[in-house]
Amino acid sequence: MKECQRCGLCAIACPAGALEDPERTHSFFLARGREIIASAGQVIFTCNRSRADKSGKDIITVPCLGAVAREVIVALAVRGRVIFHFLQEQCLACPWGEKGERIFLLSFDWAQKTLAAMGVPEERLVATAVPAAVTPGKLAGGKAPEAAAMGRREFFRSLIRGIKIPGTAPSSPPVGATALAGRRRAFILREAVREAEPEGGYPAGAVLSIPSLELAGPCYLCNVCSRLCPTGALVIEGEEKELKYTPASCNHCDLCLAVCPQHSLVRGKNVSLSMIAGVSSLTLASGKTYTCQGCGEIFHAGGAGVTMCLRCYLSRNLAPDDQQDRGGQGNEDTVLPPRLSP
Repeated sequence: MKECQRCGLCAIACPAGALEDPERTHSFFLARGREIIASAGQVIFTCNRSRADKSGKDIITVPCLGAVAREVIVALAVRGRVIFHFLQEQCLACPWGEKGERIFLLSFDWAQKTLAAMGVPEERLVATAVPAAVTPGKLAGGKAPEAAAMGRREFFRSLIRGIKIPGTAPSSPPVGATALAGRRRAFILREAVREAEPEGGYPAGAVLSIPSLELAGPCYLCNVCSRLCPTGALVIEGEEKELKYTPASCNHCDLCLAVCPQHSLVRGKNVSLSMIAGVSSLTLASGKTYTCQGCGEIFHAGGAGVTMCLRCYLSRNLAPDDQQDRGGQGNEDTVLPPRLSP
């Protein structure tokens, strides 16, 4: 696309990993970073607008620091020292600086917490300003820095960035929000967790800043969530039908939360490192036989708060408010939808 400026931020935001620059993939950053660490013991990431010296053999230049996935940062820090040349003032002259800066800071903070939970020394991950010879506001020799070259598209974006629309507020990520991860990024994280795993395994309290899934209501094992899960993190198995969840495969797109007819799936506690390393699964719901309190039919379901079959459950929730207040019992003219044969 002619309009694409190849910042790489779309690849960070896409939960399925469908958007990616073929020349700057997550796998490329990981492989190149590991190659540099093997020879130099460290790798330095700097944006292409930075005034830092880019001639070193241990430097990787990227269009935006936010384009380096948090999982890649963790995987590289397990092997050696990872340094980011980051200066907030440089983001101000960048057309995607505000978003890129926010994404980078979120990724960096998440990576720091993850490495700490894994027991990796904190000096393995560092964010530093450009070298001392190039200080904010001045270049070597006391000269003022030249303005970064700005194209026509960047010029118009800089004009509209500061425009405020009455009655609106700038959007910001919710507290504790983290970037999403695609399938390959989840694999990169899993391999890094395995590589750093101590001989006796991770402590029981070692967790990642990644929320797991929990069941907060009835599950009728309808298979909607598992059919639509893009990574296979949710599956229904066995003759008794069990809904199982594998955190190591989840990309946190939250599609399952949106499509659950009962809205029973919710985000829960953080995932333990041992579950990621062992690719362990959680059983969210186990199928059991119940008698419906609404129609008396026998049905199969699991989870908490199971009292009615799916037909009666949906009928109650689709009924007018006055009928719901009476426990779903309407007048004699209330007709339930016809029961479908299996």
